[in-house]
Amino acid sequence: MSVAERVRLIDVAREAGTSVSTVSRALNGSDLISPEVVAHVRAVAGELGYRADRRAQEFKLGRPLTVGVTVPDLTNPFFSEVLKGLAAAARAGGYRLLIGESGEDPAEELRLVEELVDHSGALVLCSSRLTRAGLEKALALPVPVVCINRTVKNAGVVAIDYRAASRLLLEHLTGLGHRRVLYVGGPATSWSDGERRRTLRRTARSLDVTLDEIEGGWAGHHGYDAGPTVLRSRATAVITFNDLVGVGLLSWLLDNDVDVPAELSVASYDDIPIAAYARPPLTSLRNERAKLGELAWRQLTARLAGDDWPGPDLLAPELVVRASTGPARRRARIRTT
Repeated sequence: MSVAERVRLIDVAREAGTSVSTVSRALNGSDLISPEVVAHVRAVAGELGYRADRRAQEFKLGRPLTVGVTVPDLTNPFFSEVLKGLAAAARAGGYRLLIGESGEDPAEELRLVEELVDHSGALVLCSSRLTRAGLEKALALPVPVVCINRTVKNAGVVAIDYRAASRLLLEHLTGLGHRRVLYVGGPATSWSDGERRRTLRRTARSLDVTLDEIEGGWAGHHGYDAGPTVLRSRATAVITFNDLVGVGLLSWLLDNDVDVPAELSVASYDDIPIAAYARPPLTSLRNERAKLGELAWRQLTARLAGDDWPGPDLLAPELVVRASTGPARRRARIRTT
């Protein structure tokens, strides 16, 4: 279709039997229009082949209809589900995502932020690994910023309630009789790892449980590599930073004939799909990852409309108990490998 033949908003309005302003609101995902009218208008627009002129919209708004997003690791299913929720919500509002992966490197994340801001009307920092100074630079940029899984001031905040999550995990294990628990930690730059550690320590003290900690990582091979250290510990239960680390650890324990949970219980965070298919299936904390993305978009739209930032949105986790955790038994011996 030539430019002269381009379907206009007025054409859609005429065919839909409504006003141009109603068509505009319906196509931009406004809450002021009923779902029935939105569906009708979008159906008519689709039949007519209407396509929004993004350049004209961006010129009118004075900002790109793009949201820049940084993530530390695109191979982690946690982040892909967050992005899916964010992308769907942004698409309904007429925006698209521009995504950059930092590879768990704070310096690379800052470079991405500085590049993305030139092409974006807003930024979402997903599980940001930025240093405090780097985060201050990001928040000083002339676009709204939402942080997922990191609490900050003067920005939107959406996060899992890792304090509640850590308490649930430790209380589950102590309820099974475990009195010595080992935490296999995540990246030192991870805010959520710090939240896990602080809450696990406080909860362990209140429950009179011994908590040991070792460095781990964020991927499956980190859990596998931690296996010998885990086995040499005196713990009867292990909590890992995330399910990828947990599945890696379970793989090493299986390869070395360690009976889970008879000899060692293993639990983790996130409940990504693979957790249910681990051997044995992994006890984990389920969270609404797509909802994180949806809430991030809701916070952004409020700010883009000129409102103050709403308060932080914290999502409560749900403990999913599977076969990887069981009653504590005395460790007969400390193995060496």
